[in-house]
Amino acid sequence: MGPLTPELSDAVADHMNIRRGEVHEVVSFYSFLRVPVDAVRVCIGPVCDCLGAKDVLAREQEQANGVPVLGVECLGHCDLAPVLLRGDTVEPEVTYRANDGPSTGLAGWDETLADYEARGGFEVLRDLPAPERIVEELKASGLTGYGGAGFPTGIKWEAVAREPHPRYVVVNADEGEPGTIKDRYVMERRPYLMLEGMLIAMRFAGAEHGFVYLREEYGTARARLTQAIDELRQAGHLDGVAVEMVVGAGAYICGEETAMLESMEGRRGMPRLKPPFPSEVGYLGRPTLINNVETLAHIPAILRTGGEAWPHVRLWSVSGAVREPGCYEAPVDVTLRRLIDEHAGGATEEIGAIVPGGAASGILPPAALDAPLTRDALREWDVGAGSAGVQVFPKSYSPLRLLAETMRFFAEESCQKCTPCRIGNRGMHHLLQELERGRVAMSREQAEEWLDAMAATSICGLGQGAPFPMRAAFRYWPELFAPLGEPSRMA
Repeated sequence: MGPLTPELSDAVADHMNIRRGEVHEVVSFYSFLRVPVDAVRVCIGPVCDCLGAKDVLAREQEQANGVPVLGVECLGHCDLAPVLLRGDTVEPEVTYRANDGPSTGLAGWDETLADYEARGGFEVLRDLPAPERIVEELKASGLTGYGGAGFPTGIKWEAVAREPHPRYVVVNADEGEPGTIKDRYVMERRPYLMLEGMLIAMRFAGAEHGFVYLREEYGTARARLTQAIDELRQAGHLDGVAVEMVVGAGAYICGEETAMLESMEGRRGMPRLKPPFPSEVGYLGRPTLINNVETLAHIPAILRTGGEAWPHVRLWSVSGAVREPGCYEAPVDVTLRRLIDEHAGGATEEIGAIVPGGAASGILPPAALDAPLTRDALREWDVGAGSAGVQVFPKSYSPLRLLAETMRFFAEESCQKCTPCRIGNRGMHHLLQELERGRVAMSREQAEEWLDAMAATSICGLGQGAPFPMRAAFRYWPELFAPLGEPSRMA
C-alpha cells in the first residue's frame, strides 16, 4: 500500500458518496497518509538533534537511490537517538533497558498469553470487585492519568459510571510527546498487562466495544498487540466484547483525547471545546472512558494489592546524554539525579539542561537535579511532571538551540485550529531563530504578552503548555534573552 494520492482520495470520496473536498481535507492533515511506506524517516527532535540527527539525515539523503528521505518530528524511540525508521524497521535496533519494579514488572517479557497468566495475569479480571469498590481503590491509590494531564483516575471512572449506556472505552496509545517512550515499552514487553487493564475498564463501564488508538510509528507494538488480541479472543477473554485497534497517521495533536476522538470518527484531529467532556459526550457522542497505556497497566496491581498498599510508582523515560537510555519504573517522587545515576547509568558528560516530563513540561537547569519529580515540587521550579519523559542535554548543547527546536516542534504540530497556538508558536520559534543569529524580532514584553495569550486562550494543552519551556528559559537562562530588553513587571 502506498500513499493516498489525490486520485485515490477522489476514489474514496466517490465510493463513500461524500464530497471529494472532505477527503482531501482529512488527507492533508495527516502527514503519513502522504508518505510512501518504504520512506526513510529521520527524527530531528531535540534529543536526536543533540546527538547528531542532522548528520544522519544528510547521509541518508545522499544515499537515497530514489527512496524518499524525510526529516520528521519525534518517532517515539528516543532511547535509540539518533533514530530513523526505514519503512517500519527501526534503526538502530531496539535495545530494551528497564528495571523490574514492584507494579508493572517492566523488565519481564510476556511472549505469550501463557507467560502472562503464569505471572498471575487475569486473576483480577476473573474476580473483579463491584464498580463502587473499584472506584474506592483507585481513589485510595492516588493514581492519576500518566499521559501528561494528571487527572485523578478514580474520579474519571466514577464520572463515566454516572452516564447512561451505551458506553465506550478507548486506550490512548498515541504517545507523541518528545522524550516519552514508556507506553511503547509496555505494549512491546507486556501487552497483556495493558489489555487486562483495558478489559477491567470495559467490564467496569459495561462497554461492549473498546478501541486502542495506536501511534503509527509503533510497528513493533502494533504486531505485539495484534498477536495479543488474537490470543485473548481464542482464549475466550473477549467473549461478548470487541476490541479493535485504530492506527494513527502522524499527528501529535491526536494525543489530546478529544482530537483523538475526532480522528477516530474520520475527521481532522482537532480538539473539541470542553465541556462537555468525553466522559459525557465522547466517541460517537456516547460516554467514553479514556486512559493512556501506562495508567491502565497499573490497574491490575492496584486492585490486587488494594489502593492504600499500591507503591506509588510510575514509568520514567530517560533519554539524551546518559549511558543507558531507556524506560525505568521508580517512585513518583524520585529525583532527576537518582533517575540518571541509579537507573540510566549516569550522564555521559556535564549536564547543561534537563526536560523533566516531555517537551511541554518546561526546561530545568542542573541546580534542579535533586528536586523530587512530583507536581507540587516541580511547581516551585515553574515546570511540570508531564508524561515523565526525562531528556538530559549536555552543556555543549545550547539551551537556546534546545528551546528553538522545542518551539519548532510545537509550531509544526499545532493543528492550526486556534489563532493563539497557530501564530504564537510560530512567533516564538521565529524569535528564537533570530536570537540565534544575533537579531531581535520582538521585545521581551511583547514575547510575554504572546505567551500570556497562548496560555489563556488556546483551546487545548498544546497551546496552553507551549509557554512552559519559554517561561523556564526566561527564568533560568536570562542572559540568553538580554537583547530583548528588560522583562515586564508582569514576569
